[in-house]
Amino acid sequence: MELENAIGVVDIGSNSFHLVVGGYHNKEFFKIIDDLKVDVRLCEGLAETGYMSEERMDYGEETLRMFKNLCESYHLNNIITVATAAVRKAKNGPEFVKRIKDELDIDIDVISGNREAELDYLGCINSIDFHDGIMMDIGGGSAEFCLIRDRKKVDGVSLPFGSIDLMEMFDLGDKIDKKKIKALRKFLKEAYDKVPFLKEGKGLPVIGIGGTIRNIGRVHRRYINYPLELAHNYHMTEPQVREVVDTAIDMNYSERRDLAGLSHSRTDIFPGASYALLYLMEYIESEKLIISDAGIRNGVIYDYFGFGPDNLVPDIFETSLINTMLLYDCNIPHATHLLGIAWKIADELRPYSGIKGDYGKILKCAAMLHDMGIYIQYRNHHEHSFYLILNAGLEGLSQKEILLSAFVALNHRTNKKIRISDLYKELLSEKDRKMIDELSLYLQIGEYLDRTMDGVVRDLWFDMKDDRAILNVTSVDHPVMVNMIAEECGKKFRRVFGKQLEVRAKMVPRDDPRAEDKIQEKSRL
Repeated sequence: MELENAIGVVDIGSNSFHLVVGGYHNKEFFKIIDDLKVDVRLCEGLAETGYMSEERMDYGEETLRMFKNLCESYHLNNIITVATAAVRKAKNGPEFVKRIKDELDIDIDVISGNREAELDYLGCINSIDFHDGIMMDIGGGSAEFCLIRDRKKVDGVSLPFGSIDLMEMFDLGDKIDKKKIKALRKFLKEAYDKVPFLKEGKGLPVIGIGGTIRNIGRVHRRYINYPLELAHNYHMTEPQVREVVDTAIDMNYSERRDLAGLSHSRTDIFPGASYALLYLMEYIESEKLIISDAGIRNGVIYDYFGFGPDNLVPDIFETSLINTMLLYDCNIPHATHLLGIAWKIADELRPYSGIKGDYGKILKCAAMLHDMGIYIQYRNHHEHSFYLILNAGLEGLSQKEILLSAFVALNHRTNKKIRISDLYKELLSEKDRKMIDELSLYLQIGEYLDRTMDGVVRDLWFDMKDDRAILNVTSVDHPVMVNMIAEECGKKFRRVFGKQLEVRAKMVPRDDPRAEDKIQEKSRL
């Protein structure tokens, strides 16, 4: 795929070097097309000597040469390269920057700790729908924190320790005893006491960024056999975080290498960094961790395309949904009209509905993306839609909402009982299954009403009788498929609402006042 306004972002971190390549296609939608990470450990030994070693710098140069070659293969004209704590703290940091410029003609922007915290903030606040929290990103050589209120960054700071520093300072790479943990707690308390705004965040969720925190989530998902391999917006309670951290601390190095979900490259640095997160949650009395897969690199991209601190993504869900529809070439007029029909049906049947709580995002996501599987193949495209909705990287929804949306889309083409594979059964309650059955029924009826995809249906309403539900349809042309609704959707309707479904259609001229498109009005909600 040829990208317009493409960008490559290189993050020279203290532990790993990371390259992300993406850009806008056809000036419509943004797409990440490559993502590459190499564990360089640039700050190995830095805490002790104050210098980056020649061996690590050599490896860093080789890695950046590979990154540059990859960017050239994508014909990128714009590559942004930022360096964080290791280069920032090292006495020979300027020497490394000059070396890379001379050898590779790459300009490295050594950003300040405050700028690093701001970019982390932009990455998570533009991709997760939350309003208040304490953000923490612990990297190899520093830890960034932000207080966020009403989506705005109130304050931020960078502390000069990271996962490698903690491992080396407190000898946490292999066997860990209580004496080491006591010393680590003392160090962390003194460090956190110097950040006044942390106490202002008492009780707020922690928004966690970085490889260590993603690994905490992955270890937990492996432990509970969580069926979704989604790192972004994964939620954990404080006791769940404590269980993962304590488990790792109680192991020696060789035992941690076999800990399911923990990257081998983090075997030695995981205990100290993960404990820093756990102690933060204890320090501010936080009960929840929200893991963000988006951090500094995403922040650079958002900032580059104009979504900076004063112009955040206004509606994360809507932006992500539209981007996904364009990416998978969805039929937007049809999906929009179908959504309007589904909303109108939902409103009409609300007094008889078994759904409790808000399902707006779920219905909208399923309606707008129900046909996205056609991008792969039309035959059984609802099966492909299910997989794509789960894995498209949708933002602004919880992982549970994404799963429910995927199942609504999957089940919108069948009259049979809903399909829930054994893999996901433990995540879905009986209420969830009833919601899927009901919302997929709305989409199924809507599909028949707009089967010609030309928006002929202008209004609908139900007359509810003791044993019957009469669906009245007003259209500006004969909706041929309307005759099939009672037959194809009737069994499902009776299962959900306990009534026999009948359908009555009335055609009106396009210039008739009764042809006012009330369905279209609903789709705008």
